[in-house]
Amino acid sequence: MTLLRRFVPVALTAMFGGAVACGGDSMGPKVGSITGMFGDNDSVNTGGTLSIGFTVLDGQGYPLKGAKVSWTVAPTTAATINPTAQTSDSIGNVSTVVRAGSAVATFTVTASLNGVAPIDFHLKSIDPCHYAAVYTLGDTVTGALSTTDCRVFSGPVFYFYDYYQLNLPPGQQSIRINELSDRIDPYVEFYRSTGELLGWDDDIQPGVIQTSQFDVILGSGGSYVIGATSYDPDTTGTYTLIAKPRPTTLAGCQDAWMTPGATIIDTIRSTDCADSLKNYSDIIYMFMQASEVIRVAERSSVVNPRLKLYNANFAAARFDSVAANDDSASGNPNAYIAYTVPANGWYLLQIGTAAPSDTGEYTLAFDANTGPTAPQSRGAARVLRVLPSGTFRGWKKHS
Repeated sequence: MTLLRRFVPVALTAMFGGAVACGGDSMGPKVGSITGMFGDNDSVNTGGTLSIGFTVLDGQGYPLKGAKVSWTVAPTTAATINPTAQTSDSIGNVSTVVRAGSAVATFTVTASLNGVAPIDFHLKSIDPCHYAAVYTLGDTVTGALSTTDCRVFSGPVFYFYDYYQLNLPPGQQSIRINELSDRIDPYVEFYRSTGELLGWDDDIQPGVIQTSQFDVILGSGGSYVIGATSYDPDTTGTYTLIAKPRPTTLAGCQDAWMTPGATIIDTIRSTDCADSLKNYSDIIYMFMQASEVIRVAERSSVVNPRLKLYNANFAAARFDSVAANDDSASGNPNAYIAYTVPANGWYLLQIGTAAPSDTGEYTLAFDANTGPTAPQSRGAARVLRVLPSGTFRGWKKHS
């Protein structure tokens, strides 16, 4: 019986040798060609996954079932593959999942089949803190914070970030960025592409409407970066991001930000911000870099302008007054402030009137920074590594 068991396979091979020769060899059916290749030249965050694959065809160009595929990666430390071996399905499809390692790397995943040359997929694992997906104004993007995203520490805790690059045409721009989610508490931040923080937003209505709504009037177009994150540390989940143009207004005491170079024409209304004496005003926020100069002028022919500038005092959770002006010169009722920023900081500008209950139209000009007072670029290679500091979480509202 032992001898019989040894020789049966040999006999069967001899009996069905013609069939084996017709269909293929020990490597499976012979492949004629492949088509529908996907995933080549893709990038993935370190620790993240992506799928690659193709469709196998026979010599007549029809989908080939049962073709054997083996997958390898070089260098072997750059990524793992699952599965590493498989056969094509009933319509000739094969695919595998590549999981990138923890290091930034360029690597190749190769598929080997019987009948065709090895098929190479050229892949790259990238540092998520150095990557921003291209975003077009007006698009609606569905994203998700995940454990493979950029991890930004603030003291002992950290936050996950996705970054989006927004390129705007030349000239003044006014945009609104919303981050919405029913899975996380959205928190959006905004930067120049050279790394300077320009502003952020948490909730439209704190604790009630948790959608982030960042309104900003930009003095110029160019390249900017949106940081989509969560208010809570170590939090993952899906979100929707939408950025679109908005009117250049400051109505209703709503939060809005501004950058140097912007000019607006607006109206002080009784529905704007008001104190107990019915001094109505519009407000804007600014995040300014050390050595920049805040130069703002409020002009009007129907009200007596008054400007007040405050700096955020996070230790005391308040805004401290740093500059104010009613009449820029004797006989000139227009208001003007020039203030050199001593350190990176958050500022609130109150655009109002000298008389209580006064309302009317005004023009506000925020002069562009030039020369040695302009912010210095930190270089593209450093941008996303230094963007968010987390300093401003937990307290944002003006008094």
